[in-house]
Amino acid sequence: MFELSTNVASPQQLRRGDFSAYDALYLGEFSCLSYPNNFCAHPEFLADAAEQVHALGKKAYLRLFAVPSNHDLPTVRKVIEAALALPFDGFEVHNLGLLQMLKEMGNTKPIHLGVFGNLYTDATARVVKDYGVTRVYPNPELSLDEAIYIRDNTPIDVLIPVHGKIPLVVAETCFIHENSGGLPGEDCKFKCAQEHWLTRASGDWSLKDTGCMTLSGADLCMLEHVEKLTAAKLNAFYVQSHGESPEYIATVGRIYRDAFTKAFAGETEGDVQPLLQELSGLAKMGLCNGYYFGDAGRRYVGRT
Repeated sequence: MFELSTNVASPQQLRRGDFSAYDALYLGEFSCLSYPNNFCAHPEFLADAAEQVHALGKKAYLRLFAVPSNHDLPTVRKVIEAALALPFDGFEVHNLGLLQMLKEMGNTKPIHLGVFGNLYTDATARVVKDYGVTRVYPNPELSLDEAIYIRDNTPIDVLIPVHGKIPLVVAETCFIHENSGGLPGEDCKFKCAQEHWLTRASGDWSLKDTGCMTLSGADLCMLEHVEKLTAAKLNAFYVQSHGESPEYIATVGRIYRDAFTKAFAGETEGDVQPLLQELSGLAKMGLCNGYYFGDAGRRYVGRT
């Protein structure tokens, strides 16, 4: 009745993680091709990955690099060529050029438009539908009502993030590498494996930096609004887990799996405070509702 998904960057993460709560996995670290053993950049890993995910009884979606320059296209093309011959359940793209490339290469698999596709309107959703897009990740600045409007007014599904840090900015160059003495073209030391925070001197806000991508400091949390999501007949939900620990991925997945299962069965959720405390313990900068309720991303609105 619903699909709960999250992201997995590499074979090592796929082996080490507990993804039992999820129905589908988005494979690949879309913000940086240099990420170690990134599914986005290593076609030699794809056959085993698809087999492993399907053996777990889950769908396998391949993420393509979000911000390819001309010099990246040969790598991306090799990844697509390999994936087209494998039983992936779909591709995720963030770039109109890659939509055209998939079309020219004869792709018949479903395509999902990712967060950096910057989809704001139902008009854009209808345009990308012509390229084979079946699901879109609305821009995080949209309210929940606007995302539902896109779903209701286009022949296309929407992916609703329910937990995790909100992707805000992606860039071709690495902020961490440049600001730790690294030179252009120099081998990356993967300092992004450690946590990096951009914090205002007053300490009243922080953002998380992963090198080529900046995310919100606080974790989006929609646990208290699961019944609202199911009442709107939404059915595709996503946990943003980039850079998070295996414990985070397993715990968040378990909590939302249980909440959505109850909601779709018509059961009313009881006291969620213990679960919120558990989620808060995993969120270094606290919880928020993003832009879902018309706010600027940082406020948390509980169930009313």
